[in-house]
Amino acid sequence: MICIFLLMTGCTNISSRQNEREKTDQITLRWMVFGEKSKSSDSVISEFNRQLQEHFPDTTVEFEIMPIESYKEKWDMIMAANEPLDIVWIGNDMWGYTEEVKKGSFMALDYLLSTCGKELMEEIPEDMWEKQKRDGKIYGIPLKGALYRKDYAVVTSEANMEAYGDQDKIRTVNQSKLYSDMECYEVFEEYLVRLKAVQKLGAGVSSMTFREIAGKGYEGIYGPDSPFIIKIFDEDLQVYNKYELESYKAYFRKMYEWYQAGYIREDIEEVLAPEKENGTRNGYAFFLDEYGDMGVILDPITTEYEAVRIPLQNYKYISYESGRNVLAIPRTTEHPQRAVEIINFLNSEEGAELCKLLCNGFEGRHYVKLDNNRISRVVDENGKEIYSLSPYAIGNLFSNYETTKGEFTQLKAYNANAYVSPLVGFELDTRMIVLEMEKIDLVVAEYITSLEHGTVENWEATYSELILKMKEAGTDKVVSEIQKQLDAFKESKDTNK
Repeated sequence: MICIFLLMTGCTNISSRQNEREKTDQITLRWMVFGEKSKSSDSVISEFNRQLQEHFPDTTVEFEIMPIESYKEKWDMIMAANEPLDIVWIGNDMWGYTEEVKKGSFMALDYLLSTCGKELMEEIPEDMWEKQKRDGKIYGIPLKGALYRKDYAVVTSEANMEAYGDQDKIRTVNQSKLYSDMECYEVFEEYLVRLKAVQKLGAGVSSMTFREIAGKGYEGIYGPDSPFIIKIFDEDLQVYNKYELESYKAYFRKMYEWYQAGYIREDIEEVLAPEKENGTRNGYAFFLDEYGDMGVILDPITTEYEAVRIPLQNYKYISYESGRNVLAIPRTTEHPQRAVEIINFLNSEEGAELCKLLCNGFEGRHYVKLDNNRISRVVDENGKEIYSLSPYAIGNLFSNYETTKGEFTQLKAYNANAYVSPLVGFELDTRMIVLEMEKIDLVVAEYITSLEHGTVENWEATYSELILKMKEAGTDKVVSEIQKQLDAFKESKDTNK
């Protein structure tokens, strides 16, 4: 009896240790994506993991779904706290890729790609990989889809624009200018005056999206929010402090005037999430969002009304900094190899259906299949999709469904016909100017919000103070150093032609 008891106890202990070891060997990946978590998110992700474990039995993926407007802030918090994170989406419209690489935020991926990401290396074109290299190493996995950066359209109620506005005039004036000037802003005023007269102004102008007009035609050096830019159609590659240019000075003046006239909501400084008013019936009279024909709008802001989109430029532009949609492996990852394996799988032909599930949810419940690989997503009473996760931020877009006929054909045409940045291949060496750049960023952060909202009492004095303090912090030195490096870069390109 004693022997039998000891034998049973031993087997129980062995079984317990085996179960514990199996639990220890389980891998949980944490993946940060942008989007809105819906009531269906948990059930879709649960099914995704069930199917994923048919290929990777030991792996579960936890998705951290963050609203796009707070996405970068969340990333900064994770890095500051050194929290474990295995996969993160990054994009050139909101990230300073080179800056993050130099801060050590991402792992170099060359070895992992050569061993467990071979299909990715073969499937994705070489020129896309080249943009992810810094000091000869790859730090990001580019996703096939849109290669160009956002270009913007004014979004407003179609009924209101037909009754009170002149969309042809707005389009013509803005598209005729490579870089915005006062006329580009003033062309909206007749519409605003009429909307206010009939009490249809709502929350007024979305000043935080309207700033994109001021940046039209410029490319930031060392990130999209950099004060230092080139004019993209300037072959001389001259460097400017963008806040000294007419586009921004006119923008700050007009925001002040619009705030005084009541076109910008009086409590704008106190609103915690002003972007929530975009697209609501009683929200902003107009806001800015991406423009594209044939449904080629990457994650458009949905509206509770029939909307019209008025494009502000007539071209697409491929910037030099990273790519439109890229996945990176953060330095805090605990499972870098498995992270690359999962990305490789989801971008493969074998993993395409699982990627579709993650992005679109369940057929019949979240979408309906149409002809020619198209789907129609199910929406709620406000016209909002009840489930979706951006296909642009997960994998190969062209392996997913189309939502409008001809969408992929149009997108590929945009890619093929886009202007390509003259800075492709340029890497800014910041060692001589890093302290000045940090001081300048602090100065801009102190002044920019009130100037963009129009809430300052004397905009001209505040603007002049901004420029003066930026110069005191070292803008002239920074511009000179960047210009020196750009001139050398341009000379080397000319020599190698």
